[in-house]
Amino acid sequence: MRRDVGAETLTTFRGGGRAERVYLPRSAEDAAELIGLCRAEGEEPYVLGGGSKTIVADGEVMRPVISTNLMRAVEVVGMSDEGVTVRAECGARLSDVARRAADCGCGGLEFLAGVPASVGGAVHMNAGAFGQQTADHVVEIEVLNPVSGEIERKSRAQTDFGYRRGAEGFVCAVTFFLPVMSGEERASRRERFLAWRRSRQPRLPSCGSVFKRGSAPAGALIEDAGLKGVRLGGVEISRVHAGFIVNAGGASAADFFALAELAARRVEELFGERLQKEFEILADDLPF
Repeated sequence: MRRDVGAETLTTFRGGGRAERVYLPRSAEDAAELIGLCRAEGEEPYVLGGGSKTIVADGEVMRPVISTNLMRAVEVVGMSDEGVTVRAECGARLSDVARRAADCGCGGLEFLAGVPASVGGAVHMNAGAFGQQTADHVVEIEVLNPVSGEIERKSRAQTDFGYRRGAEGFVCAVTFFLPVMSGEERASRRERFLAWRRSRQPRLPSCGSVFKRGSAPAGALIEDAGLKGVRLGGVEISRVHAGFIVNAGGASAADFFALAELAARRVEELFGERLQKEFEILADDLPF
């Protein structure tokens, strides 16, 4: 266990408060035991992967955190003429899975190149881009049953995937199928998607897209509301892409929440549409 861990370490936004306790299980069994102990004390732990969609509330957060950062095993569990089957633990990065598939002459996850998400987070949020989604490549998900502590295996068809909606609960591991793909095609696809992100997404720390798409992309609605580049404290609605709120230096969670609420309220006033948040909050009491 680690104590007093700051948001600059836990999240890609790098602003906010500190987690009083962060547990680092090395296996699904360790995680199940920790979750059981927390719940026995009347506490519901927060499961944290790469931290690319999490904002840590300011101050000291007493809610226990279970980080999947040490659960990163990736192994090939099957091969055929069509592709490779890869099992990855929840803390593995998507790039780890893509590299292992590439070693076997396969690909398919290039659309997520440059996304700093863990496997568990990507499946929980059904990360997607360019008309593709994580669910397209999922074969099976191993989820911890919160009551029995047993691992349950669910197929893709048994999981209610949708837009920014994926597996519920503690995702322990995921099995993917990735098709045969030439090295040239993999490299071309990866570079194309990375180039798009580099030219259209901010370089400053952020939690990615703040809001889900509504009747139009949230960034377009926020820009049309005249908020692109608006700054509040240490945060700013990105001048590169209005769908991102960036840490422009010394940002607090309060700054982030206030600016996100301003954007949501202004879009609702002008266009009659209430934006839905895409990020999650690590806090003792939800402030947003």
